[in-house]
Amino acid sequence: MANQTTGRCKRWTRLVAGVVLVLVGAGTWWAAGQSTDTRKVVIPFDFESKFDNGRYGQMVGEMIWKKLEREGGFIIPEAMADVRDFCEARKIRLSPDTPLETVKKIVREDFDAHIGIWGSVERAAGHDWDVYDLVIKCVDFSGPEPKVIYEVSTRTKTVSEIPHTYVKEMLDKLYDRQPGGPKPINPIAEKNWKENPNLVIGDFEQGVGHPKGWDSRGGQQREPLGRLVKWIPEPGNPSNKIIRLEFPASVGDAEGVMYYSDYFPVEQGATYRFQCRWRSSGVQGKVFIKCGEPIGTEYRPTSAGRPAPTGAKPNLYRPEETQMREVYRCQINLKGPPNTWNVHVEEFTPRHTKYTPRYGRIMLYGYLGAGWIEFDDIVLKQILPPSPGEQQKQRRHSLETKVTLEEMEENERRSRELEEQEQSGSSRKSQSGSKTTPKSVPNLPKSSYRKS
Repeated sequence: MANQTTGRCKRWTRLVAGVVLVLVGAGTWWAAGQSTDTRKVVIPFDFESKFDNGRYGQMVGEMIWKKLEREGGFIIPEAMADVRDFCEARKIRLSPDTPLETVKKIVREDFDAHIGIWGSVERAAGHDWDVYDLVIKCVDFSGPEPKVIYEVSTRTKTVSEIPHTYVKEMLDKLYDRQPGGPKPINPIAEKNWKENPNLVIGDFEQGVGHPKGWDSRGGQQREPLGRLVKWIPEPGNPSNKIIRLEFPASVGDAEGVMYYSDYFPVEQGATYRFQCRWRSSGVQGKVFIKCGEPIGTEYRPTSAGRPAPTGAKPNLYRPEETQMREVYRCQINLKGPPNTWNVHVEEFTPRHTKYTPRYGRIMLYGYLGAGWIEFDDIVLKQILPPSPGEQQKQRRHSLETKVTLEEMEENERRSRELEEQEQSGSSRKSQSGSKTTPKSVPNLPKSSYRKS
């Protein structure tokens, strides 16, 4: 059994890519290397929508996937495009009339998952816009018998009822919570929150000239600490140090003031929790967590004018430095009463369809009017690891496209080969003196010609 567990893989996304796998044992793609992860796997399917050939049904499926990603607590596919591609490859079509045994086989055997969400959305006859006939089914197939978590068949009065009433009700049932209540506590996440290391030095107690783990300069103009960005003892508590952003209205109503931490490593698809204490005189505050991927660049002003290394080939470029391409951003809006310490907690999952977030940093930000905002006790920890499928993602320009970057690169390669072959053939014909047929005149059969 141990060999089966360690040999588990994310088979359905690999099948989408056209890779034929031979699987040994009954394994699940989501649990490779995560035997301690008790989260269930949820597969949201595109809803059936015959009235527009599936377009609106895809939108509903995408919306449910995004809400699941935001809520957390379950393992879900990396993108709806993966589910869609796999279903198309296997000719899988779910509708409200599909027998539960058939859906169970698809969810449990084809996707190696536990819970399926599917249904239909059809424009009601005799109505033009907002009235839809909606069916939603959410069923847990992990037990001996299917357990219906949520099922509704209704006619909406407005289209907004779909996300704000019925999908919301389904999520409340799925998370086993009172309507509108908080999602249940994940014991693994809470354990990791207590035990995992803080990725930033957020107490602001250490450092020389500036806090350890934070920038030596701040503000839009990157000026030294002391004017707009201050590292000072907390007023009324001189044994504790804090960061204060203080600015006049001419700055607060324009670019504002920002202050950055050093970079720290992140994993794509992992869930992180951020927490801080903050208070302000009444100005607005935000926190941005920016994640990026290092890229080589020839634009390196700090190295301009350096002599080339001895023996280096003059025409061979070797990048000497890297820059960070931002590929993910979490924006945290701070809300609370002025002149008192508030605590804010936020969770986020860095992810990008094309690039891979590898490093992150925190940006503290104050703006709007004149005044100050103070920060202290910043904590950022990984609370849930990424699923193994994150390492096997099919890179795309966006979630809206089915075409992967590998497919685009392969198409470009084939186009270049065909162009080279055509050029080579034209060159040989030109040398032999043969005449070529103009490409603008196709050879059509006589019956295809258009008579005037």
